[in-house]
Amino acid sequence: MNATDVRTVFDAMETAWARSDAGAFGEVFSPDADFTSVRADHYHGSDQIAAAHHHLFGTVYAGTRLEVTVQRVTQLRPDIALARVENRVRIPHPGTDLVLHAQAVLERQRENNFLIIAFMNMAPLSR
Repeated sequence: MNATDVRTVFDAMETAWARSDAGAFGEVFSPDADFTSVRADHYHGSDQIAAAHHHLFGTVYAGTRLEVTVQRVTQLRPDIALARVENRVRIPHPGTDLVLHAQAVLERQRENNFLIIAFMNMAPLSR
């Protein structure tokens, strides 16, 4: 595994978000993934993650764009990695972007493709 393998997963996430394609967004997660949102909502499995994002893409995140910056990748085993990322939700109104930090655990599951098996989004506290 290398940073390119991890970047490919987040590129697919960005592309799905740009198309408001909740199904494709869910496909970057394993069927039994755990996802904790910035609001501490918990979703289990790619189907629940996709359903939650289907709702979000039609409401609060309609018209937004996601930019993911991979800040660090730690290879825990040849088939497992931990990624620290910054998620910037670009909101059409100037100065209102939402910046979140996340940690994702990725596992090689499909041939040489990695899927996210655990994901937690966090909002930095105001200082």
